[in-house]
Amino acid sequence: MGKYITIGAIIGSIIGWVTGFTIVTGLVIGAIVGGISYTMNSRRNIDKPTKKTNEIKEKTLQLREEQLDIKKKRVQTGEVKVHKEVVEEQKTFTVPIKREVLVIEAGNEEDLRIPLKEEEIEINKHPVQVNKVMVTKRQIEEIKQIKEKLKKETAQVYVTGDDAYVIKKPPSVTKD
Repeated sequence: MGKYITIGAIIGSIIGWVTGFTIVTGLVIGAIVGGISYTMNSRRNIDKPTKKTNEIKEKTLQLREEQLDIKKKRVQTGEVKVHKEVVEEQKTFTVPIKREVLVIEAGNEEDLRIPLKEEEIEINKHPVQVNKVMVTKRQIEEIKQIKEKLKKETAQVYVTGDDAYVIKKPPSVTKD
C-alpha cells in the first residue's frame, strides 16, 4: 500500500505544480488517489487465487478396465450318414411235399392209365417291414464356464512432504 501512496503523491504533486495548485495539495490528492487505487486493485485480486498459495489445479485420471464381449457361433463338429444296406444270408427252410405213387398189384391185365401228381415248391419273394429306424436331431443345452483374466486400472496415491494431505472422496460412477 505504501508504494501506491508514494507513487500517487509524486504524480499528484507533479500534476498540481503543472496545473498551478500548491505542491502540498498535489501531494495530498495524489496520496488519496494512490490509496483508492490500491484498495480497488486489491479487491480485484481477491477473486483471483494467487499463483503461490491459493492456486488449485484439478486433474482427472481416467481409470479403465477390460470387459468381455461373449458371442457364440455355430460350427460343424461332425456328420452322421445313415443309409440302408442289403445283406444276403443263406437260409434253409423245411417244406413237406406230397406226391402220388403208383402201386400195381397183380391182377387183371388191362391197360390202366393213372395220372400221377406231386407238389412242387414255388418260391415268391416280397418285402416285409420288420423294423423301423427313426433319425432325429435334438438340441441339448449345457452350461460351460469360461475363465478369463481381465485387466483393471486402479489409482495409486503417493504423498510426499509434510504439508501435503489427501482428502478421500467416494468414487463417482459415470457411464460414457
